[in-house]
Amino acid sequence: MTFFRKVWLTAAFLLLAQTQIQARASETTETLVIVTNDYPPYTHATARESFLPDLFRAIGKEMNVRFEFHFRPWKRGEQDVENLEAWGTLPYRWSEERDRKFNFSDPLYIEESPFFAYNAQGAKPAIRYETLTDLHSYRLGGIQGYYYQPWFEEAGLNVEYALTEEQNFKMLQLGRIDLFSTARSVGWHVIRSLFPPEEVEKFYTLEKPLLPGAGLFLMTSKDYPNGTELLERFNAALAKVKQNGTFESLMNRHELSVNY
Repeated sequence: MTFFRKVWLTAAFLLLAQTQIQARASETTETLVIVTNDYPPYTHATARESFLPDLFRAIGKEMNVRFEFHFRPWKRGEQDVENLEAWGTLPYRWSEERDRKFNFSDPLYIEESPFFAYNAQGAKPAIRYETLTDLHSYRLGGIQGYYYQPWFEEAGLNVEYALTEEQNFKMLQLGRIDLFSTARSVGWHVIRSLFPPEEVEKFYTLEKPLLPGAGLFLMTSKDYPNGTELLERFNAALAKVKQNGTFESLMNRHELSVNY
């Protein structure tokens, strides 16, 4: 056997061994399906990168799992988790009703949800309230199935529900509703993407938020196989990426306020 043939055979053997090792590694890497919806700037269905999928890639490396994101309407996402077609859905606010059906991770990040308003003349009249019942004279926008729906119903408010943040902000700008609440960074992102600068300046937020700074979470099924262990591993990995600077680096890359 010639020297060059020996070298070629050795290289071929090493390449085959490496391929087999990688194949075995991929076989042992568990895939967990995560359902979400378009929720910029945190998740984008059309963008190559967005904050939460990037964050979950970092968490997946710590857990030795691969997260696969599926984009669905919010109610469909909850149903997929209940049917065990997905491990979890995000980002969700905690509520007593949801807590009866789902498990919640540690907070992914902290965000307050103010009421947004619009004035065509560019004025910013103060709208003050102490409790939601003080908003009876206003038309509110909302999204069906969001955490605030039971609150609005209990307060007897006049609410027109749409499917997306974009639809609500368009209704707000057209004067069809008076107030709409969503996470602060999401709201301003949507406004700036929908309207020219001269219109953006006509939007503002009420001083008192609907929900002060509070967590948004990964919501998982209580019945998923090894679900409790997976969630414990997830929380440990989330804590690690927050402690080692990865979380802050990702927030900065996506131009988000570091708040956790």
